[in-house]
Amino acid sequence: MLKLKSPVIKIALTHLFSKKRQTIVAMLGVTFGIAMFIFQAGLMSGFQSTFIDQTINTTANIRIYNEAEKNRPSILSKTNATNNKWIVVNNQKPKDELPKIRNGLQIMQLLEKDPEVAGASPFLGAQAIFKLGIAEVAGKISGVDIVREDLLFGVNQYMTAGNMLKLQTISNGIILGEGLAGQLGAQMNDNVNVTSPLGVTLEMKIVGINRTGITEVDNRRAYINLRNAQRLLQVDGSYITDINIKLKNIDKAGELAKLYQKKFGFRAMDWREANANIFGVFKIQNMVTYLVITSILVVSGFGIFNILMMIIYEKMPDIAILKSIGYKDKDIRSIFLIESLIIGFFGGLIGLLLGGLLQKIVGSIKMDIKGFVSMEYMHFNSSPLFFIFAFCFGMIVTAVAGYLPARKASKVDPIDIIRSK
Repeated sequence: MLKLKSPVIKIALTHLFSKKRQTIVAMLGVTFGIAMFIFQAGLMSGFQSTFIDQTINTTANIRIYNEAEKNRPSILSKTNATNNKWIVVNNQKPKDELPKIRNGLQIMQLLEKDPEVAGASPFLGAQAIFKLGIAEVAGKISGVDIVREDLLFGVNQYMTAGNMLKLQTISNGIILGEGLAGQLGAQMNDNVNVTSPLGVTLEMKIVGINRTGITEVDNRRAYINLRNAQRLLQVDGSYITDINIKLKNIDKAGELAKLYQKKFGFRAMDWREANANIFGVFKIQNMVTYLVITSILVVSGFGIFNILMMIIYEKMPDIAILKSIGYKDKDIRSIFLIESLIIGFFGGLIGLLLGGLLQKIVGSIKMDIKGFVSMEYMHFNSSPLFFIFAFCFGMIVTAVAGYLPARKASKVDPIDIIRSK
């Protein structure tokens, strides 16, 4: 049987080269299927990785805050009403509740002693109106200890102008997000009026402009020091609304958030829960991408199936001759299975090269994209796993597509063929 292996491969190659056009078409189906898989999977995965990296770098792994009570008990529910007694309460006004974290600074000190915590930073956030000349923009003030904030989130690396430390040295300093500065038409050293929901207005001097790459953040956020935020909201020096936490191991965020919520009695939200809607969109994107690519490869499989079936019908006399001179069913089956695997192998290799080349070309084109995140260039995930998976999946599809025609060819009766001639 060993001496038949070389003739089997030679016969398979002869069939493929005798129908060059059909062979190339079948090969291109596999090539484009694998290339599109590598391109789209790399694009989706690269975008998602970029978003996750920027989210991890610029936002808290765990945020502790005082969540407002949504289902307040009615006054009526606290009375001893009976079936024979009516009680009417008009215009029940809910109790004013401040979002302050009680003993927040003490909680932060405890967190900093936790071996799982890389750092913690106090935060006081509120809505505000920013005004410069005739331009008015709604945004958010972020009252922070800028040195702690930088240790946790690398504020300094995202500065496009100015110096973040001036937020400490200039009493009325403010750092604007790049998008917010653009909407105001603001430049360095301009004075901008900041008005809180209480109507308190402070004139702030722009000491820096910050660009994180997360569009929503850059378009709305402004850093000021914690004391100025407390002045805007007319609260005392211990008043904070959030404690932002960075962990040594981000994978423990969900577990530790539950622990801190139970321990301190305030809402603790991990970064995955905070971005649950976006991760839901990512899941849909991935599902659609894999469905499209699978469809392309399956269609190319049908192309291989059709081409091999055509070859079988055209080569019926050859099959009869091969069987009559001693080739067995498994040899005939091997011939056509080898043909499909050759198509899949070389089509797959070209597809891998084309997919990698497309990633390089598109990744080098300046896009200046604005979306969930801002990117000048498309980021691709060129993980070897994508290439291995795409090639293996393409080979499986072509093997399955070639097996059925090969099986049919092996069952051909040479006597019936000769009689039909």
